[in-house]
Amino acid sequence: WTFMTHVRPVLGTARPREEAPIMMTNTQPAAQPPAKRPLSKVVVRRACIALVLMAVMLVPFIALMAVTKQPSASYAAMGAIIGAMSVAVGGLRFAVIVSIVTSLLAPLSIIAGLTPLTGAILMAVMALTVGRMSRYGLHRAALLVPVFLAWPMYAPVPWVTSEQLTHVKDLLARKGLSLAQAVSLPPSPSGTTSKATQHAIDQAMIALRMDQKYLAWVAGFFFIGSIVAALAMHLMLRKVHLPVPAPTSRRDAVPYTITIVVLTAIATYYFLNHPKQAGGAFLIATILVLTQVGHEIAWKVTVERVLGTFGGLGLLLGVVAVIGGNSYTEVFGIPFPMHLYAIGLLFGMLAIATKFSPRLWVYYVLIVPTTALLNAYTTAQVAHFGRARLVDNVVGAVAVIVAALIALGASKVVRSDEPAVNTPPAVPAPT
Repeated sequence: WTFMTHVRPVLGTARPREEAPIMMTNTQPAAQPPAKRPLSKVVVRRACIALVLMAVMLVPFIALMAVTKQPSASYAAMGAIIGAMSVAVGGLRFAVIVSIVTSLLAPLSIIAGLTPLTGAILMAVMALTVGRMSRYGLHRAALLVPVFLAWPMYAPVPWVTSEQLTHVKDLLARKGLSLAQAVSLPPSPSGTTSKATQHAIDQAMIALRMDQKYLAWVAGFFFIGSIVAALAMHLMLRKVHLPVPAPTSRRDAVPYTITIVVLTAIATYYFLNHPKQAGGAFLIATILVLTQVGHEIAWKVTVERVLGTFGGLGLLLGVVAVIGGNSYTEVFGIPFPMHLYAIGLLFGMLAIATKFSPRLWVYYVLIVPTTALLNAYTTAQVAHFGRARLVDNVVGAVAVIVAALIALGASKVVRSDEPAVNTPPAVPAPT
């Protein structure tokens, strides 16, 4: 693979010298195809890769969690994924730039989530940047920025004070109650009406989005997680010859940019305008992952993603039935559903291991319980996130296919309207 991507293009620039064919004799054995690695070695190798990547993602989060004692330190894990992917695609310099840009955009995404219009505008700006990066072949890493910043834009992880810890654990036992809602509710919400309770939650979330201390810490969480993962991946990949990003033409980049800008902006506006609907970040991810540069439609990936999500939802509902009710363990003074996170991390390792296999549908089956379990605080939320991911994947896939077909039809119309180039008649050769 390294020879085909690096050495062969360089050698191909020179015209090969013709040589006499080499006659094979019976004394020279024919070249044997390379032996396949044993299955056990393949499994062990993929498991080691999954362990390393999981450690790169979790170590910054755990360290920051121990220092701040805040659940919002989980944003460091999102930053770690962005930093690691940026190094693999564009190298260390590109990863450092992405880490800085992500940390600067993180607090802006939280503030922009106050209104549907501001959120849609910021998402459109990020999608425009992704489209621009497609000209340099770096869009597959750049798209992770809007994918992960959609989470704090829709539902930021709250900042928990020491005074709130006394009643948060009891409130979390309520069915379907998120951590943000538990932190936002007053200590004794039983005597208040549902309308007054919802008003208190809304006001608390507005105050959270405008808290400068919280915004500064969120920017720090994303930056530390991203830069640590970028440096770690750079050291691990220093002897690996990674493929050079392939730039794309303006003809292919323009429809790609228009598609992701329009679809992500509409999706962001819709979900911010309907805050009770969870899982909007799944739709952003589906749009950005499935949209291809050019006029090709990734039919195989789209079908595998949708069908794998159906299978993953069935697996998730089975896991929820086995888990049962809610239980919390105090970690650094914060109640955490460790049973959910432990199972989610196990599915995450399996998903990473299968990501490198030819059976990509298995990855999509496993990633559904992974994302649902690692983003929920209650068992009811786990099933809710699973259903939301299924709906978002189906809607996103349909939207991407329709947009690709429209772009394909428009490109054919434009090409048919282009005037033909009048070539001068050939001059007859002198006799």
